[in-house]
Amino acid sequence: MSVHSLIRTVSVGLTLLGSAAAWASPAYPGVIRTELSSASEPACNVCHQGGAVGYGTVTTPFGQSLRSRGLVANNEGTLRTALGAVRSERVDSDGDGTPDTDELAAGRDPNVSDSGNGGDEPEDVLPDVTYGCGAAPGAPVGLLLGGLLLVTARRRETRTARESRPR
Repeated sequence: MSVHSLIRTVSVGLTLLGSAAAWASPAYPGVIRTELSSASEPACNVCHQGGAVGYGTVTTPFGQSLRSRGLVANNEGTLRTALGAVRSERVDSDGDGTPDTDELAAGRDPNVSDSGNGGDEPEDVLPDVTYGCGAAPGAPVGLLLGGLLLVTARRRETRTARESRPR
């Protein structure tokens, strides 16, 4: 493999590896704020476990409520539709008696129960993801694709070298 081909392949692999953030939907907090007339935008951990954003990390109870009502990544229309359904159904993901959309409008986390403990300590906080895809979103896919590109480029170089040998 020539140095030029290696540099190009490694560059593509690193680009893919670093593209995990592109899988997140950065406009969603603003859409939630606007749709619910909230004073502030919600944090990423309202939908993403431990705040780890990327494909497959919408794992909180509230995030799953939205997904089950049609939420699709990077599609603001599906977020608006899902929020409307959660609002009209008065979904309460943490079971504290306050609907999720009311909690978000008040600046609270709909995944954390505010009842029974005075609001000091959350009762139902999910543990941070320390393994699997949620721990490093995009990395496994980026590494796999980068490795695949390297193998493909190497095979192409080998085949070209073989075909150009005198017989």
